[in-house]
Amino acid sequence: MVEFTERPSHLGPDGEPIPLEEHLDDVRERVDWLVSDDAETPEGNSLPELAETVAQAHDFGKLTAWFQEHLLSDGNADPDGPKHHAPISALLAHYALEARGFDGADPLVGFLAVARHHGRLPDSADYVQRAAIEQSGRIRTLYRTEALEQATHVDETVPELARVLVERATDSAGDWETFHERLSREEASIELPWVAEAACSGRRLRPAPEKLPEGFYESVLQVWSALVFADKASAASLTTRMAIGRDAYRSTPPRRQAIDERVTTLQAENAESDLDPRTEQMNERREDARREVGARAAEFVDDERRVATLTLPTGMGKTLTGLDAALTVLENRGRDEPSDEGRLVYALPYTSIIDQVAAESRELFETGERNERVTVDHHLADTLVSPPDDADDPEEVPDDAVDPEEVPDDAVENVASLLGESWRSGLVVTTFVQLFESLAGPTNSRSMKLPALYGSVVVLDEPQALPLEWWPLVDRLVDLLTEEYGASVIAMTATQPKLLTAGDREPFSLVADPDPYYAELDRLDFVLHPSATAMLPAEGGARNADADSESPGLSYDRASELVADRVDDGNSVLTICNTIDSARELATAVTDRTAPLNVNEAYADLLDSADRPTASVRPERTYRDVVRRRRDDEPLLIHLTTRHRPCDRRHLIRVATDLAEAGEPVLFLSTQLVEAGVDVSFDEVIRDFAPMDSLVQAAGRCNRSYDRSRGRVTVWRLEPPAGRETPPSSAVYGRGESLTKLTAQALATVYDGEPMPEPAVTRDAVETYFELLDRRDVGADEYVDYLEHAQAEQLGRLSLIDERPAADVVVTRTAEERETIEALREAHREHRWEDLDDLVESTADWQVSVPVYPGDDDTLEKLQACERLFPDADRLVLDGRPGRDDGYFDATDGVVIPDTSVEARLL
Repeated sequence: MVEFTERPSHLGPDGEPIPLEEHLDDVRERVDWLVSDDAETPEGNSLPELAETVAQAHDFGKLTAWFQEHLLSDGNADPDGPKHHAPISALLAHYALEARGFDGADPLVGFLAVARHHGRLPDSADYVQRAAIEQSGRIRTLYRTEALEQATHVDETVPELARVLVERATDSAGDWETFHERLSREEASIELPWVAEAACSGRRLRPAPEKLPEGFYESVLQVWSALVFADKASAASLTTRMAIGRDAYRSTPPRRQAIDERVTTLQAENAESDLDPRTEQMNERREDARREVGARAAEFVDDERRVATLTLPTGMGKTLTGLDAALTVLENRGRDEPSDEGRLVYALPYTSIIDQVAAESRELFETGERNERVTVDHHLADTLVSPPDDADDPEEVPDDAVDPEEVPDDAVENVASLLGESWRSGLVVTTFVQLFESLAGPTNSRSMKLPALYGSVVVLDEPQALPLEWWPLVDRLVDLLTEEYGASVIAMTATQPKLLTAGDREPFSLVADPDPYYAELDRLDFVLHPSATAMLPAEGGARNADADSESPGLSYDRASELVADRVDDGNSVLTICNTIDSARELATAVTDRTAPLNVNEAYADLLDSADRPTASVRPERTYRDVVRRRRDDEPLLIHLTTRHRPCDRRHLIRVATDLAEAGEPVLFLSTQLVEAGVDVSFDEVIRDFAPMDSLVQAAGRCNRSYDRSRGRVTVWRLEPPAGRETPPSSAVYGRGESLTKLTAQALATVYDGEPMPEPAVTRDAVETYFELLDRRDVGADEYVDYLEHAQAEQLGRLSLIDERPAADVVVTRTAEERETIEALREAHREHRWEDLDDLVESTADWQVSVPVYPGDDDTLEKLQACERLFPDADRLVLDGRPGRDDGYFDATDGVVIPDTSVEARLL
């Protein structure tokens, strides 16, 4: 008699067989840890029970000798029959669910979860029709030819094992003989109507996605994602014999008390300092806001809406207040219903500010880089969570578990990556891309995040930054979070959009009345330059005659004159442009007019001269060097765009902040990259015309903590840069019925020809702007239809970011960085792939993405001349030293490969 040891699912660390039975039982137990006990199927049945059934069936196809030959040969054999295992296992999952009493579309949930547990979810109805009804194609062959071939083979070779597995999957309500007979019927090779009927209709059973019941896609997501994660975690544990028990799945949110302790410390430090009265007042109002939000967050726990807004002006400490509110919700919810579920997911729009928030969180909560309490997840992050040293429950540790010190480093790293990618920490700092694309149409690996969302609190920081076409889908995905995952969502911003409906109700407000905070936080005036007032509609709603989107705007020479006057007054000035070439042209004009000390070049000199550049050139050193070199009448210029390396941007932003705080006449000229989440404060801010929320975000960088009696934010409209025909504001934000037109209409409601106080714009005009936007019924409703009809393939094609083609260029500026590149190339030559991965990852902070567009022949030609990181790499490498690589890199302008298309000029 054949034993399960002769039908392994995987091979252990020493090549020993891991019985299929053991793996299936392990996956079933892990799925039980992952799916919420309260979750229901579309037909109102128990979703955890459905998921456990699916787990017992998902690898049934591995019983074939053909799969075994494939496994034991390490994938090198060419078996006589089909070695795949998912299709026949999916059919068994469907049968087992029917046998256990699941009706309607419920068995189809299990079918799809198993069918695609090694891939992405498909458009459900279309996939089912191709598998069960269509008379040709590869999918038809998998389910109606090869599945029968495998079933016959199993019946001839290991029928006793098949009986055991089917009995377990059906909980003794079904049997192998019945399932085999169902696949063996003559008509089964033609059609499988029992699979198709829930998703197809008509005499010929055509795809009918509208036939799928409400909640179908949500159930598929929950079961499939749990199965994917459980399957991978089981494989990792069994093949390494590492103990990845339930303790590794639990979250440990940071202590909310750490925030109270931080505030108490800051208050004590402030009491010993000679603070300006207005700064003291602002600190008091920040604390007032935090306490109010905390008290209302405790009330929000019992509110059935599960969606809240947190609306406060920029500079009011929203990050700390938002963390406090979210942890308050988690703690209060856990008091009444203790649960393993629940973590804090903090999502932001921009990768550039995630590391800053993560660093602040680690400092606040005193965690390490790989602590189980905090992880960072974005496309450049090394997302790792170290597994617990010991499981809380000894029963969770396999009898044959190995000593952790004996596990190879790469296995430990793989497990840490698995736990990191599945968001097993207590606090996850991530992007909107990772959160919402994972909820909509996730890849196989991204799906592992979803079980972590049960019972969690999700903070959306600056939700107005979400693309307008995604707004209806995001609202629907938030419903999915609250209804299916029992999560609470907090939308946090100074410019609250009418985005989340909370089930057609107003979301719960964590600030009872935001107006007093805006009224008291009156730090600056908004000034409209004549080039901007030309955009405003005249009385009666008609636009000014010169407000056409193609009107010239302010010249760069005149703009540089205005900037020079402000710097001559001794002010620190932040100027934000809409495009890279616009920022470069203004930087050139300002340099010609003011002859500044170029901080970018001073930093480059320090990098060139340091013995250990990366370690020794810190922002403090650059600051001291610049102050030492500056002449009495000399302004300081810093120029940054996304063509500068991330590490250089962080360095120079810190230098700019220190110079501004010291009262130095610094001119910081940038694109939108400094607009949100960057803690800088300038006497004056000048912003090229943009949508209302961008203007308010820019204003948040002015007189942030009452550094002077009153700040000034000037809004102008720049002309097209050289070689362009369209003003930057129109090139970026559209023409005609554009967001800038709505901004002009909103500003016109508060502008009377005089400077506008901060609350008039940040509160009154903002509300008008979002009301106008709401009337336009923005967004792509078809995205919501994709979700309602379980069209995962269509959802998977959507992206929150504009995925335009780009070349990734690694720029080296120090001897140490050049040594890393040589070590990387040596690792490639010697086929040390693990070392290579680590070294490539270490270059992410030196990487600049350069857009490449069809027809952009100049850029293509120049990029082709650049050296590749290694022969088969997509990344290019530039030597950033002066005179190297034909001057493709410049300390002031960054990567300067010509941009020949309008699109290439964006942030």
